[in-house]
Amino acid sequence: MVLLDLPSIGSQVVRKAPASYTKIVVKGMTRAEMILKVVMAPHEPLVVFVDNYIKLLTDCNTETFQKILDMKGLKRSEQSSMLELLRQRLPAPPSGTESSGSLSLMAPTPEQESSRIRKLEKLIKKRL
Repeated sequence: MVLLDLPSIGSQVVRKAPASYTKIVVKGMTRAEMILKVVMAPHEPLVVFVDNYIKLLTDCNTETFQKILDMKGLKRSEQSSMLELLRQRLPAPPSGTESSGSLSLMAPTPEQESSRIRKLEKLIKKRL
């Protein structure tokens, strides 16, 4: 709630935060909660732990999973079998793409975003 009220702290005018700001805060805090749930969950049985990770974090990939295992304080020898199990259970990437984690589930790169913005700007100019 403090993060949602942050834009109006110290302001004389009390108003609601912009919807885009609220959306970003809620999305970020939801992700943080899901990561905490996975970190706090028991890591045995391995299959249940990996399935829980896949279910709670929709943008799951091996890099994030590795970081979570590090947060849990697991040894590298324990992590290797869990990472292998995750790789087996992750959906296969579409054909024609590299298999580096979940490339298709990752957020667009800044270059892709700027390209999209330029296309939108051109469309808007054409209609004006």
